[in-house]
Amino acid sequence: MALSLEIVTPVGQKLRQPAADVTAPGVLGELGILPGHIPILTALDIGRLTFKLPGTGQQVLVVNGGFMEVEHDKVVVITETAELASDIDADRARHALDRAERELAKLESGTAAFEQTLRAKKRAEVRLSVATQG
Repeated sequence: MALSLEIVTPVGQKLRQPAADVTAPGVLGELGILPGHIPILTALDIGRLTFKLPGTGQQVLVVNGGFMEVEHDKVVVITETAELASDIDADRARHALDRAERELAKLESGTAAFEQTLRAKKRAEVRLSVATQG
């Protein structure tokens, strides 16, 4: 038995395929989904979303927050962006990380600008990690 995995961004459907399992970055920690999982609706954080294709290896996507719904062996992820490792430019991610670190040094902790820049740093870190390590 397999899950049906669908990933949707504002641009449209990024991915739709069967998956043996899905691991997603929940805001309270990592979530593992297998066939027969109870229905849930949860918020996602910036991070790695991994899934195993039936009979093959693991695939990795970077998601930029969003929501995940699981119902009747169907997993739907709605996220701002979803990028496969092959979609990520490592040099661009490295520059984004450097830029975010420089900005954080200038900003006051607890401000909206600080929190926004902290999220940009986290996204750059995850993107760089996936681009260089898979």
